[in-house]
Amino acid sequence: MELKKAIIERRSVKKYDYEMYIDEEKLFSLVDLATYAPNHGMREPWRLVYINKKQIPEFAEKVAQSAFVNDPAKQEKYINKVTKVGGMFVILSKRDSRQKENLENQMAIGAFIQNLMLLIHDEGMGSCWKTPEFIFKPTFRKIVGVNDDEDVNGFLYVTEKDTSVNVMTRKNNSLITEW
Repeated sequence: MELKKAIIERRSVKKYDYEMYIDEEKLFSLVDLATYAPNHGMREPWRLVYINKKQIPEFAEKVAQSAFVNDPAKQEKYINKVTKVGGMFVILSKRDSRQKENLENQMAIGAFIQNLMLLIHDEGMGSCWKTPEFIFKPTFRKIVGVNDDEDVNGFLYVTEKDTSVNVMTRKNNSLITEW
């Protein structure tokens, strides 16, 4: 696939098919390729926790109970939604106490995830990067096994490509200001 076309046509997929399964060997090889993202000092500040299709129901139940305490309706809604994805990653990044290096790490995570989402798209699969509020809760961090020096940058759901998703017109056509 041509790179320009992939950048324009890659879309976040939010429709999931319960029977969808991921070729994990292929997916993991895409993760390896995504690590070629630019990152300052070759710090490679990313770490992914993978939850496969069979593990998702148990994971979703623990997360739902932690995220939506005393709200069975929201728990059920969350569980029903995420158990339909083919697999998911929790995206973690190394936190740096130095302001400049921490900013560089966050930018590297964005580049890594963009690489991964483009590669997933190119292989005929779909993805969606999610950042729900509960990723900042200590109980969520414990469920996932987040280290004290790591930040949670969200989930990457992996599923089928949805060709019905339209390319949205970009709103900001005036990004450049001349000095």
